[in-house]
Amino acid sequence: MNEIIKSLHEIVAVLKDPKDFWVNITLAISTFIAVIVALFQEKIKKHWNKATLDLRIDLNPPDCHQISLIDLRTGKFVGQSIYIRIKVIHRKGGAGENVEIMPINFFRIKGDGKLEKLKHFLPISLAWSHFQPRTNLSRIPVNLFRHCDFGHFVKDLKDNNKAVLILDTMVQPNPVAESEVPNIIKPGKYQFELLLSGDNVKPIKKEWKLEFDKWSEDEKEMLTKNISIEEI
Repeated sequence: MNEIIKSLHEIVAVLKDPKDFWVNITLAISTFIAVIVALFQEKIKKHWNKATLDLRIDLNPPDCHQISLIDLRTGKFVGQSIYIRIKVIHRKGGAGENVEIMPINFFRIKGDGKLEKLKHFLPISLAWSHFQPRTNLSRIPVNLFRHCDFGHFVKDLKDNNKAVLILDTMVQPNPVAESEVPNIIKPGKYQFELLLSGDNVKPIKKEWKLEFDKWSEDEKEMLTKNISIEEI
């Protein structure tokens, strides 16, 4: 005990700030931070440079409009269609990289208002508009936007007064049980969910209500009367 008391002044001196002590500590901390930044700089950049995007559906040209369908093999006119596009808007942060949109759920709204999941529906990524070859991944530049094809309405071949919706999925799925095609939606009332994600993007999930029934060759009538899409 006496030895400890005798050496107490030396211990206190060390604690008070020996020569170069804080300099060495500062250098050690700086070196540690530099190593961490070097090892994880890409992850750090992605974290601080995340893109904030938004998506909306506006039933007005140029987001949605009538397009004449042409048989690519023969060049002949096939029929009219009403294209519905999702507008993906850059809000802040860096450019969105490898952005993808997928319809993840599709429900039929029954007469009592309850939701019934479409059994034949398959969640498949949508194709981006105006890209050749077709792609399900896109870059959203800073302060700009891109369009993604949600789907297009065409005349029902079995009933020319009715419309059907064909979702513009990246691949065309094969018929499933009861010969139902997963990306073909028949007339009725629906609720659907879209999920947007990407490499450096904050994921977004939004829901809409959809209602359609009649077909018309008139673009304005289809977009203002025959088709209703409302964000929830």
